[in-house]
Amino acid sequence: HHCHHLYSYASLSFTMDPEGYVSFKSSSTVVSEAVYQFLRGGVYGAIWGMVTPFPALGTVAAAAEASTGIFITAAPFSSLSSVPTNAIMFGSILGVQRLSCKTMELARRRDDMWNEIFGFGVTYRYYTYFLGSTDKRLLRHNRVVGGTAVLAMIYATLLA
Repeated sequence: HHCHHLYSYASLSFTMDPEGYVSFKSSSTVVSEAVYQFLRGGVYGAIWGMVTPFPALGTVAAAAEASTGIFITAAPFSSLSSVPTNAIMFGSILGVQRLSCKTMELARRRDDMWNEIFGFGVTYRYYTYFLGSTDKRLLRHNRVVGGTAVLAMIYATLLA
């Protein structure tokens, strides 16, 4: 019975269209997919942040590396400040990719490789502008995205 229920749910969500396969039929499903991918990327980023050898921006180790030019590997689980930084970076990359790709799919009413290529292009520009540009821009980005995520959680918990 359980498998049949999952199948009927899947058939409601992912139906065939005369123009081809389209999995997302409304803007709300596109946004929910982007939020899901943001959260999924956040989990991956948090795990990477726990074991990454790279110091987080704004830490003493990062300042020492910037001033001396000598990279010193951080021990796994040594820098908790790397967890939110990496979670936000990974999450925003996955979220932007899925939002742009699935928005294009919704607009074109077609699921194909061109949507993925468009999503890659948007994500690359997003990365080069916000994440791979300057330390100041990256810190500002992470504060805005992190603050928005915290406000969304407070809203969902207390007000919704």
